Amino acid sequence: MKLTSRIAIPAGFLAIAVAVIYSAFLVEEPTRQSVLVNLGTEIIGIVITVAVVEYFFERRKNLERGRQVAWSALHAVEHAVWVWQGGPREVETEQLLGILGSVTDGSPMPDFTQNLLLGIGTRAKQALHNEEKALSAMPHLMLGYEELSRLNAIREGGKVKPSKKVAEILHLATQALARSLALSDEPMPARLIRYVDSSEEAQELRYFGGSVDGGGRSSGGPRRISESGGLFS
Repeated sequence: MKLTSRIAIPAGFLAIAVAVIYSAFLVEEPTRQSVLVNLGTEIIGIVITVAVVEYFFERRKNLERGRQVAWSALHAVEHAVWVWQGGPREVETEQLLGILGSVTDGSPMPDFTQNLLLGIGTRAKQALHNEEKALSAMPHLMLGYEELSRLNAIREGGKVKPSKKVAEILHLATQALARSLALSDEPMPARLIRYVDSSEEAQELRYFGGSVDGGGRSSGGPRRISESGGLFS
């Protein structure tokens, strides 16, 4: 039901109830007066009940949608960080935060990884306009999406933001998303996390897949995709 209908229908019934109660005072017969007053108050009671039920239904719907978009964003961040930094394929938020906290400006960010992060930023920016009610329904969720939307500008003006700055954005967003989903927001020490490898060859292998040589490296040279490729195709 559209918002205009949700307002117009109850307002119409309230107007009827007011008219019925008002008409009761124009009637001199006590019995008819009592019937009209009771009818008017019954209508008002029904309208109030329906409004309360509608409020809780809408709130529950927004909470469910909020959880969906929170998990969607968190999974997107997990995948992007895995491509960029490596680590276990399935990670908890503590591990994710630990990996992000260990990123330095020396960590390479090839164009396919940039496109992956730009895609997250673009979708987050769109969600801030299209999913405002859902994002507002859960604490910290709006903040998480606001942080992710900053990824939309990591290549602004033709200059890529430093890797550490990008990691800080992802770290803040992950903490906010974790808090909104009641997950741990404390980072694990990076030295305890296995399989971390941010080399460009390792990123390429995780992003594109393919064969590896005997030393665990991609069998071919680093590949490139155009800005219109990847998530933007």
